Amino acid sequence: GLHSDIFEILNPYLKKGMHILDLGCGQGAFSQRLIDAGMIVDGCDINTDQIKAKVNTKIALDLNKTEIPDSISDKYDMVIAVEIIEHLENPWRYLSNCLSVLKEGGIIVLSTPNISSFPSRLRFFMRGTLLAFEEADLNHGHITPLSFIQLENMFSLFKLETLRKGYAGTIPFFHLFGFSTFSIFRNTILQ
Repeated sequence: GLHSDIFEILNPYLKKGMHILDLGCGQGAFSQRLIDAGMIVDGCDINTDQIKAKVNTKIALDLNKTEIPDSISDKYDMVIAVEIIEHLENPWRYLSNCLSVLKEGGIIVLSTPNISSFPSRLRFFMRGTLLAFEEADLNHGHITPLSFIQLENMFSLFKLETLRKGYAGTIPFFHLFGFSTFSIFRNTILQ
């Protein structure tokens, strides 16, 4: 439900024909949703071969190694950064890069796992780890947890105005890795 929730939050700001950059778009499911709503979308990912959406332009870019302005010269009405910032070594540079390709008055849509949520805080209290940033999550690239306060500090430094803050997606009821009686008890409490 992540994409549906984000689209609902974003919908009041969309205008047909907007030029949008979807960073780290993967196969392009969210890009395609935007295209279907009448947007012009450029899809950016480390592996453009996986992009299945009918994007305007495919841009190959490793966001940990390449500065966005060195590879992208266009300016966008909106930059989509859904569940990407937690995969990056330097989130401050990433946000600065996003701003460099944004038109004046443009919008950045940013999401990341909520480490400030009650389940994540309880997980930290019980195990010393944050929800979505445990060992298994490192295997798929979750390396940089960011709290609301950290994000707000970043936004303040870059003089960004928060238009809307919300929650998207769900927390799975059971994490079946490390299955044991204790893990069922722990995950029942945590979820």
